[in-house]
Amino acid sequence: MRLYQYIREQEYRNDLVGELGRWMSKHYGERPDHSSLAFELASKEFAACGNWTRQEAIERLNANKKFQRILKFEPQISEIISEILKIRATQGYSRDVEYSHFKTRISNLVGFEAEKDEVGNSESYDVVIQVIVDLLPPDVSDLYPGGLYEYESLGLDL
Repeated sequence: MRLYQYIREQEYRNDLVGELGRWMSKHYGERPDHSSLAFELASKEFAACGNWTRQEAIERLNANKKFQRILKFEPQISEIISEILKIRATQGYSRDVEYSHFKTRISNLVGFEAEKDEVGNSESYDVVIQVIVDLLPPDVSDLYPGGLYEYESLGLDL
């Protein structure tokens, strides 16, 4: 179940959802209490982020033939992707800030400013941008579009 994968991926957090993620990682195959507040919050987050999981984003990355071709011509992109894969949506994380940062970093590697002709086109740039967008985890504005104020007493670590 993709929701379970999402919850397990939140085990780094220091809140109810993180606690549930750690429990689920240790008790793989067991069902969590679906009536718990932690499960309810995790379910809301999962729905709000469009059912995104890191595992599925990585699977899409690995299946992306256009991206694999770009890597052959510009291997420096793989270093950037490795950095993105290390990002966790901890407190203060902003998806928009990270996106802008990585967009700037790839601008001279792919697209019209690229040094290598094979990746010096808009299609290569668009492919890499889409990979970045897909790999960046959702942030608090994605997970709680109405704001976190109703959950502040829970101390969510976002």
